[in-house]
Amino acid sequence: MIIKCKMCGGDIQFNPGETYGQCDHCGCTSTIPKVSDEQLTNLFNRANHFRRQCEFDKAVSAYEHILEEDNANAEAHWGVVLSKFGIEYVEDPVTHERIPTCHRAQVESILADADYQDALRYAADATTRDLYEKEAKRIAEIQKGILAISSQEKPYDVFICYKETDDGGSRTKDSALAQEIYYELVNAGYKVFFSRITLEDKLGREYEPYIFAALNSAKVMLVIGTKPENFRAVWVKNEWSRYLALMKTDRKRLLIPCYRDMDPYDLPEELSSL
Repeated sequence: MIIKCKMCGGDIQFNPGETYGQCDHCGCTSTIPKVSDEQLTNLFNRANHFRRQCEFDKAVSAYEHILEEDNANAEAHWGVVLSKFGIEYVEDPVTHERIPTCHRAQVESILADADYQDALRYAADATTRDLYEKEAKRIAEIQKGILAISSQEKPYDVFICYKETDDGGSRTKDSALAQEIYYELVNAGYKVFFSRITLEDKLGREYEPYIFAALNSAKVMLVIGTKPENFRAVWVKNEWSRYLALMKTDRKRLLIPCYRDMDPYDLPEELSSL
């Protein structure tokens, strides 16, 4: 059975019965799941694949499917944690170390998360538990930095969610439409988050504090698109799904799907009801 690395997707080298191993590609020491057959191994590899592709909602669903069969599976709980906090491991170009990047910051610390506590509770041994704790502390420090920056941002009125570039790297029609709407709203006196302008002086790794601040303060989100696949693009869905989660606890929030040149029935199911 081949277990894929949570950080890079390489193969984990381990001996039968061991609870951790070393990736043959990135060299990271990683915890490995408690698996009894090929089917369960494939379920874990599938869940890890979704998370590495930043398909965090799909990853959570896949890990929770494993937990439905075995709620004492520590690695599945840990996978849920990484997915809920949107953890992607990015290679440092200088040291080649895999650095956790948080794409889904939350107010609650990762150290207080229920799935994290379950991962520690059901950890197979002290070494596995120690690896979970060390990684969680690393992520907690990143989380603190994100919250510190986001707390300095002034509240937004509107968050514009859209796909900036197509698969060829060209600007989308969605982006041009979004910019027209952005200027109209700004001229009307609203404070608007529009990534093309709001984030133009930020590095990619620094986006999350500003996205987090805007998502948590904006009372309205506009999701703009001209193709069904653009509404489902990874980073577009990452934003509107996070906003939908916020709407569950704050009924004053409003999400408005704005579509053009497409059938509204082709919107993602979560948005079509709106």
